[in-house]
Amino acid sequence: MITTGPAITQSHDTGQTQPMVELRVVALTFAHGSLFSFVSNIGQNAHLPNTVPVEGESLDETAKRLLRANLGFSEQYMEQLYSLSHSDSGNWSIIVSYLALVCTEGELAGLEQGQWVTASAIGALSERDQMVVEYALFRLRAKLGYTTIAFHLMPTLFTLSELQNVFETILGRTLDKRNFRRRMATLGILAGSRQTRRDGSHRPARLYQFLADHDPTDYLTPPWASIQPGEETR
Repeated sequence: MITTGPAITQSHDTGQTQPMVELRVVALTFAHGSLFSFVSNIGQNAHLPNTVPVEGESLDETAKRLLRANLGFSEQYMEQLYSLSHSDSGNWSIIVSYLALVCTEGELAGLEQGQWVTASAIGALSERDQMVVEYALFRLRAKLGYTTIAFHLMPTLFTLSELQNVFETILGRTLDKRNFRRRMATLGILAGSRQTRRDGSHRPARLYQFLADHDPTDYLTPPWASIQPGEETR
């Protein structure tokens, strides 16, 4: 069972209040022309998946386990975002936040532990959750310009229009079609397939796929962060 964290405790040495330490995960997916975020319905109010660190388990593994327990399947990408301190009504917490990207092949997967809500509808979440989601969106927008992070939201095969739609939705603005396609061609990260797809009355569009298996600049967590106690680094 995923717990939501212990109560704040008192330090026996200093008498000062000690913060609760917890992990929160923002899981994003793209479907029906919109960006969606996963929220858990466990408890009285919708909230981001959250838990506390577990001794003997790396923070990355805890975050992955938490997300899989809520979604029922694995993410395509995950990175640690930021650690922030938040105090409200005497409750002090240190939040270790994560961003996860999930490819749902254009359809929203049914969930038992929560639901997908549009990323713009975070106003219903707590102040702490809103802070985490806002930073996750900020990081995602920033990384569009220098990594291939957007491809973790894409199916194996996609049209250039579909790819541009994802970029525009995340950035919140329209991109010039000709410049976007020129940029994708210059980067050399796409391979055209022999398959095409017809949407409506338009002529069939060529399908593309992402060339690289992994972009090391996408994942900023150092390798040693996932080392379990007793394991040796190489």
